[in-house]
Amino acid sequence: HQAVVKEGTTSILGVVGSSYHPLQNTEAFEWFEPFVENGLATLETAGSLFNGKKVWILAKTNKEADVVKDDTVESFILLSNAHDGSCSVKVGFTPIRVVCNNTLSYAENNNLSQLIRVKHTQSVVENLQLVRDLMDTVNSQFLATVEQYRELAKRDVSVEDLRKYVKQVFSSQKLEKIITDYEAREKAEIEAERKKLMGRIEEIFELEPARKTWNMYNAVNSYLNHERGKTLENRYNSIWFSSGKALDRKAFELALRAY
Repeated sequence: HQAVVKEGTTSILGVVGSSYHPLQNTEAFEWFEPFVENGLATLETAGSLFNGKKVWILAKTNKEADVVKDDTVESFILLSNAHDGSCSVKVGFTPIRVVCNNTLSYAENNNLSQLIRVKHTQSVVENLQLVRDLMDTVNSQFLATVEQYRELAKRDVSVEDLRKYVKQVFSSQKLEKIITDYEAREKAEIEAERKKLMGRIEEIFELEPARKTWNMYNAVNSYLNHERGKTLENRYNSIWFSSGKALDRKAFELALRAY
């Protein structure tokens, strides 16, 4: 095993196997150059989490689509990477809803997902080149996903539907882990947290312009993106690298199937 060290410091980012090969941050930015040079995308934002252990770059493409009037979803290219050995390099399209600037990560979790995960080996840069050649296919998946959003926007729901839906979304995980940062709580206190979670998502839902399945899903998605977790860093980590991403995918699949 060997340590991954941040250059110019004594900061150890992680411990990895002998076959691990890092993707340098400069190489990650270089991957976007053809998109930018050809006018297909512009670099939007980038950042690092946990003192550089995890990094991400987001570029906005020139494609967007209206789900309903005044509710637009824009297409972005996301590259996420971990220097601590916790996950592979991942690249793909992700839609972002303009109205509340929340990430709808379902487009990354389709049958093409095996094509956009690149292990940290000596050929990591070459593999990313091959991935870029597949991006047109992934983009077509974005357009197909927008059609699913439009289907959700046709279906009416009630507050009772919302409550049932929220229970289903969070049912497979222990409530302590969802809300209280993995701290054990007494049963009565946990139940109080359950009501608090339900109440907050209802409040977000009431701010939505319509009572449709699309808006119901976005209430949960908005909570995961903007409120779950005590810090902004933890929220980013959860929605792009950890459990928040899985919950968002589950919320979308349940919305498609059940309502």
